[in-house]
Amino acid sequence: MDSLKLELETINLQSLSIRKNVLPTIKNFGYESPQMDSLNSLIKSFDSLALNKVESIISTYGWLGKSKVGELANTTLFIIVQHANDNSVREKFYPLLEESVNEGESRPSDLATMRDRILIQNGKPQIYGTQTDHAGQLLPVENRKELNKRRRRVGLKRIKID
Repeated sequence: MDSLKLELETINLQSLSIRKNVLPTIKNFGYESPQMDSLNSLIKSFDSLALNKVESIISTYGWLGKSKVGELANTTLFIIVQHANDNSVREKFYPLLEESVNEGESRPSDLATMRDRILIQNGKPQIYGTQTDHAGQLLPVENRKELNKRRRRVGLKRIKID
């Protein structure tokens, strides 16, 4: 498991290294710029390769919980699946993450975030308010009045809502 842990942690660091450039690129050149297009292309390529590795790991070992590979490597599984271009990938792995959360092996906030992404991609309102547009505006939410109660239950911070 140590080699898997190291591989997943490395994937996480590489993902962060690429993504740290997103906000500065948007700020300096705008979201609809050639620079952002290049960065998005790089991210898409990285995500595709990382997803292939993660899918192989999950198909061999299942959803590795934090007691097996540690918090960071466990979170990496979530991050890479969450960034998949195809919503069916999230739908495929959601039950495995849910089982891991129920066993205390993964974070409830990760499950909530994945659920929101699946819902939004399917044209439905999200439940936990984790998904925003490129301008940072909250995408449609079910029952906004109860949003922060739901967020608190899964370990997400309170957010200001209109």
